[in-house]
Amino acid sequence: MSSKYRVEYQLKNHRKDEFITWIKSLLASPFVLHAVSHDDDDNVTTERVRRQYAEIFQDIELLISSKIEFDAKNGLLDVEESNEGQYELIGKSRLNQLVPSIGPFFTMLPLHEAFLWEDSKRAISQRRMVAPSFNDVRHILNTAQVFHFIQQKREGGAGLKLVTFDGDVTLYEDGGSLVDADPVIPYMVKLLESNIRVGICTAAGYDEPTKYESRLHGLLVAVHSSTTLTSEQKSNLAVMGGESNYLFRYYEDGDDFGFKPIDTSIWVLPEMKDWQDHDINATLDFAERTLITLKERLKLPVETVLVRKPRAVGLVPGEKSDLTSGKPVRVLLSREQLEEIVLTIQHSLETFKPARRLHYSCFDGGSDVWCDIGGKDLGVRILQKFFSPNNPIKPSETLHVGDQFAPTGLGNDVKARLAGFNTMDFIS
Repeated sequence: MSSKYRVEYQLKNHRKDEFITWIKSLLASPFVLHAVSHDDDDNVTTERVRRQYAEIFQDIELLISSKIEFDAKNGLLDVEESNEGQYELIGKSRLNQLVPSIGPFFTMLPLHEAFLWEDSKRAISQRRMVAPSFNDVRHILNTAQVFHFIQQKREGGAGLKLVTFDGDVTLYEDGGSLVDADPVIPYMVKLLESNIRVGICTAAGYDEPTKYESRLHGLLVAVHSSTTLTSEQKSNLAVMGGESNYLFRYYEDGDDFGFKPIDTSIWVLPEMKDWQDHDINATLDFAERTLITLKERLKLPVETVLVRKPRAVGLVPGEKSDLTSGKPVRVLLSREQLEEIVLTIQHSLETFKPARRLHYSCFDGGSDVWCDIGGKDLGVRILQKFFSPNNPIKPSETLHVGDQFAPTGLGNDVKARLAGFNTMDFIS
């Protein structure tokens, strides 16, 4: 029953990633036609299937290359750097015609190489009963993104300069924190050692650093105690909180270390300066009224808490006493309730005039729902300019690691694709 539910759930349109689904459909044909032994030599079948899969990824790689050329010709890449030399948009790239919802690609993806590497680890071409899956394709895309930056480094080209991470369900469990023993910490320190800036770009919005210091305590201790990091490299660690509302940078003074707030005037983007307080308040008021209405209409648990912040409003699970143990337990909202709420708020705000004059994000955080002023695309762009004011880091030099990539308002990491190259690390 649960397996059937998960299958049907993933088939919902708002949960699909059209590009991954399209690739998966291309791989279905060779699986059906060739992943069956016509002789006694199963190695021959495996090689035939591997070749068919590899050729498909090679063709997709060429389509991506063609799209990048098309977008560059029409001034759709790195448009902030210069408005000169742009062309009038004529038609669509072949990949846009095949996958209408496809976004920009800022670099090439060596998908052929990535598939062969993943196949050597996961034996995709040796499977006879299970076709290449959604997660197989995600793994291959992630590996291709990593391979690109490795190749750039080897060739001495424009390499990776900024890596941004989502917090909940990416660096740590939902509502959790980074502790000293977390295996991701040494890798984050290694990025800093390589002179790569590291930003935690999270929806968690606090206007003071204490809570970020608590949730990222293990990383802060590792950076402070490192004997290989220079002071400049340590300062290349920052937190962008509340999507794009609060910026904090690592500091240390003797035994004192943590995050210090950066004044908004230093990092705010030009378009954000035009946002009016009355529009912000009106948007949050509207979202709050909608949440209250939905709480009643959907018969949400009475323990569900409405939380209002200066730049966000949301519904979070409440607690009640367990009848058996007497201990407090969270009263969670169902997946369907979370999705109904976030899609309703998103749809309602699209026609609300004050909201249309702003940038906002509505998303399902896994156990809660939020409407935030700003977005992770702005957060990544802020970090790109903050770390390199005179020569902002380019999207092609940026990697965002997150888990919320649903194609509608359900996932807030998906907006980061507008500001930088992306990978998804949350793969079941």
